Amino acid sequence: MCGEGCKGMGRLFHIACVLGLLAATASADGDAWTAIHGDWRLRIDGGGEIYFARLRLAPSEEGGSRLPVAAAFEADGHRGRVASAAIESGFYVVEVETRRSGMPAKGLFAFELVDGRLTGDVDFESGSGVRSYEFQAERLGAGPAGASAPNAGGPEPPVEATATQPSARGAASQATKRIVLRQGDGGYAGAVDTEIWAIAPSKPLDRQGTMTADGNNGGGESQVLMRFGDLIGDGDKQVPEGSRVVAATLRIVVFDPGTTVYLHRVLAPWGASSTWDGMAAGVSVDGVEASPVRDGFNFGQINMDRQEVQFDVTQTVQAWADGEPNRGWVFVNTGGNGWDFYSSDWIEEDLRPSLEVVAAPR
Repeated sequence: MCGEGCKGMGRLFHIACVLGLLAATASADGDAWTAIHGDWRLRIDGGGEIYFARLRLAPSEEGGSRLPVAAAFEADGHRGRVASAAIESGFYVVEVETRRSGMPAKGLFAFELVDGRLTGDVDFESGSGVRSYEFQAERLGAGPAGASAPNAGGPEPPVEATATQPSARGAASQATKRIVLRQGDGGYAGAVDTEIWAIAPSKPLDRQGTMTADGNNGGGESQVLMRFGDLIGDGDKQVPEGSRVVAATLRIVVFDPGTTVYLHRVLAPWGASSTWDGMAAGVSVDGVEASPVRDGFNFGQINMDRQEVQFDVTQTVQAWADGEPNRGWVFVNTGGNGWDFYSSDWIEEDLRPSLEVVAAPR
């Protein structure tokens, strides 16, 4: 099908070749593309590491465009564009151009629509390496399988899932609730964050305007603990217990480059005055003190001053809505180059961490 020019290539480049040859005939599959129009939340399984991303597929507005859909991709604050899309042997094949670890990267998604979900594989190519993952995707919103999502015509991916258009989503979505928590915003005072540091093992390091997660901070590791208290409940700025968490996003503002930091749900109790020794030589990601499953899809280094970084924490907030205790997160650095960001005590409110949650009745 691809001809002699595609033989002998790796899987990623073979699929890219297929995309190039199929682009001219992709418009013939219009009904198939319509079936997957909408906003999708991707759960990517990296063999014990769980990542999340967003993919938006919408009707193409460009006459004569080689793309059968207008599409965009977002993962942990990094936005990418869909370079090509086609259908091969019953599989949707979508090529994404984005960034990973500060370098240009490509992602090749090959998937099927099964019972209203996208199911398939993705290959990420960055530098000289290619890594393969399995993924599933659920449609954001309460529409039936195959239905187009409202406002799907724009090229930008959804930064936030909102419920401000009940007329478009139907009566069932009218009870959907969106909250945004940030220390000091609207009187909210439930955010707690603190740094624990091996060099100062018995000293509380809360009430600092900035925090550092570093595998080697002056000769000892430092971790950051963060929690948004009073999250679950019946108040105006609370997630109702037992609700379905449609989307949850933790946003922080980073001001200094560093090696990749991973976010893990904390399982052990802690407080603002917790210390390195008080947490038994820091927080271990062992399934007892913190979950080994990573929240969010982290592409690596931060490349600019005051860059907002997002973590998809939907799975964790859902666990809290289902009754598990909210003990927040720990930021764990993978190397010795510190990852510095503003805390809930920073003087400028708009640079403090925020947690956005969209929830709906079950």
